[in-house]
Amino acid sequence: MNLKQLIAQFRGRTMDTVKPYLWPDTELGPWFTESESEAAVRALLIHDTDTFDIKAGDTDPVILPASLFDIQYAELRGADGKTYEITGTTRRALNQVTPGWRSRVGTPGNYVHDDKTLSLSAVPDQDYTLYLEFYRLPAGELANNDDEPEINEVHHLNLIDWVEFRAYAKPDPDAQNPKKSADAEGKFVSYFGQRSTADIRRKQNANRPHRNRLQT
Repeated sequence: MNLKQLIAQFRGRTMDTVKPYLWPDTELGPWFTESESEAAVRALLIHDTDTFDIKAGDTDPVILPASLFDIQYAELRGADGKTYEITGTTRRALNQVTPGWRSRVGTPGNYVHDDKTLSLSAVPDQDYTLYLEFYRLPAGELANNDDEPEINEVHHLNLIDWVEFRAYAKPDPDAQNPKKSADAEGKFVSYFGQRSTADIRRKQNANRPHRNRLQT
């Protein structure tokens, strides 16, 4: 479904079909964009991959795509032709297990994900290609009538629940309805799930099951 069709569905549900609308299209577009992002984060709907060049001796962190929020798998592909799986951890764990890791030259065995960046657990001893698998937010906004959500169409109608939640929460005497807002949010949460906090995601990423102990 495209944005025009989604807005039509919303207006049918809320009976906001006569101009001037209680909720103009200029409000609904951003709310549908927000709804898709919320759905993608809660239900981990958009899986992607990317690669990054790592130079020998480079100590700068890797700048990650702005839309990335959850790393699922990481490996280094060395100039020597070998592949090295690396796992997420924390600076505290590295400090305890491998003191001096920030300046030690070697094959990194771990990474630390700092929201927008990724740091390796050792100074790279050769050139590598960093390969990542991750979940991310939708790439674009829903702004024009023919724009379509990036998530699978099977989820599209459920995006309307979030928009109803936002619409009925609007501080306007003609539009505001706390009960309908709460009911709509409940439907959205029931379908897409609760949103994890940033702290929970960070801990989950740093403690994913892996085969090796912390290493440089």
